Amino acid sequence: MCFSASASFVAGAALIPAGIYCARSAVRKDRTYLLLAAVPFVFSAQQFCEGLVWTGLGRDDAGLVRQASTAYLFFAVAFWPFWIPLSILGIETRKGVKQLLGAMTVLGLAWTWLYLPIAFDPDRWLVTEVVHHSIRYNFSEIPGFALAPPLAWRVGYLLLVSIPLTMACTRGELKPSGRIWSLLGGLALVTSFVVSYYVFWYAFTSVWCFFAAVLALFLCYVFHQLPKATYQQGRAWARRLG
Repeated sequence: MCFSASASFVAGAALIPAGIYCARSAVRKDRTYLLLAAVPFVFSAQQFCEGLVWTGLGRDDAGLVRQASTAYLFFAVAFWPFWIPLSILGIETRKGVKQLLGAMTVLGLAWTWLYLPIAFDPDRWLVTEVVHHSIRYNFSEIPGFALAPPLAWRVGYLLLVSIPLTMACTRGELKPSGRIWSLLGGLALVTSFVVSYYVFWYAFTSVWCFFAAVLALFLCYVFHQLPKATYQQGRAWARRLG
């Protein structure tokens, strides 16, 4: 994230107990939510990666900066557009919504393709530097940006992570207060995108991912509001496994 290694490490550490709470709640209440419960853990790993980027920059360790930046961008660029619709797909039961989420999950793989040049040749396609006390990941020359401008990729990314979360808010399992907070979390995600793009444009990837990591704490309240699984739901889960 922006500001310092300590900010990234603290954010990563804070997300671990949040992930434990969400995972335990999913196991106790409804295991179809386990993929969604993993979100705080993944954000934690992502923030620890950026902490290592800061450490490498502070030590002038080009190897550490390259490896940690590549790992960080795997989550920031390739992982979330696929994982978020997939995690909501796992809990959805409405046929039409499931089909839409399935299509969005497949479409999210396009960001894996966008990321591949960075993974295979970071020295050519990626420059990591500090700008205004934030980390700037400059990968503006990757081939995917020749097909569509960066803004188009970013807006598509935002839609792939925000629309599934909005769909989850309409599910009946959550209490009304839980649906409201889920919707507010989705709106906050969109707001953080706009703020990051226009205010922190020079370090958009780093800053928006930090905001999103903090917003992942909303999931603790969502899982708190999730009712315990019924006996029939437990049997349905057992049939899926068996």
